[in-house]
Amino acid sequence: MYKPPLSRVKIESKLAIIREALQELPKTAAGCTEGEFAADIAKFAVAEHFLRRALEAVFDIGGHIISRFAYAPGKRPKTLKEIAHALGEKGVVEKVC
Repeated sequence: MYKPPLSRVKIESKLAIIREALQELPKTAAGCTEGEFAADIAKFAVAEHFLRRALEAVFDIGGHIISRFAYAPGKRPKTLKEIAHALGEKGVVEKVC
């Protein structure tokens, strides 16, 4: 079965999301202690938002890469855990445990 090459545009757009989130994340806690940050629900929520965006983009890239490997019908990794495991199994990232 023919598998098209990875989409450079798709990967670059996801990398841009990751870069933006990683630039904004430290700003959410700037000028406050760990305790102040943890107590400020608004700052915590903003940090959580940027962290979630970055992680979603990482797993979108992982899913895009995994989609280029052959799997039996119904066996393609779907969950974040399955995608992470498959990336290790396929040697895309270093396999951990």
